[in-house]
Amino acid sequence: MARTRDAATGYREKIIQGASKLIIERGVANTSLADIAEEVGISKGTLYYYYRSKGELIFDISERHMEYITDKIFSWIEESGQGVSADEVLWLVFKTITTSETRGHIHVYLVQEALTGNSSLRERFTQEYERWAALIEQGLHKVIPGRADHGIAARVILSSIDGLLVQHLLGVPNVPLDQITSSLAHLAREYNS
Repeated sequence: MARTRDAATGYREKIIQGASKLIIERGVANTSLADIAEEVGISKGTLYYYYRSKGELIFDISERHMEYITDKIFSWIEESGQGVSADEVLWLVFKTITTSETRGHIHVYLVQEALTGNSSLRERFTQEYERWAALIEQGLHKVIPGRADHGIAARVILSSIDGLLVQHLLGVPNVPLDQITSSLAHLAREYNS
């Protein structure tokens, strides 16, 4: 039984990796389940056994992507409790998320898909952005204690991550990540004063 579960997990992982690669190259609309089966080296029947629709596969890719970003935010919260400055933690989070080429492309494609009619994906992103903002706010309270509501700063940081990711993917040169993260941390501290 465990071997069967491991094999299923292995197939799902291969399918998700192959689909992610094709989505980055071709976009969501131009990637079919048949293309994914060919990329992964499996039959269409095997692919359909794991994913009956492209929507199900997109959701799993989205889920994986959301978990990755959430894990980064959780790591930030954990590190912030260990004497690491807000500037350092923000820089680490921004650098990790904005320079992850594959995940960055997937994020942008999935956001585009959510904006152009995939209502379940849109709902998922809406829920995750709320959760991410709450996690960032929680992290800010750890590194910048006080009575202030860090909700606005959390939203600015979250928006900055998306904006910097898009700039990185576009190849915008000389984005001053050090100064941006330092300024955001400074603004959060000032808002707390």
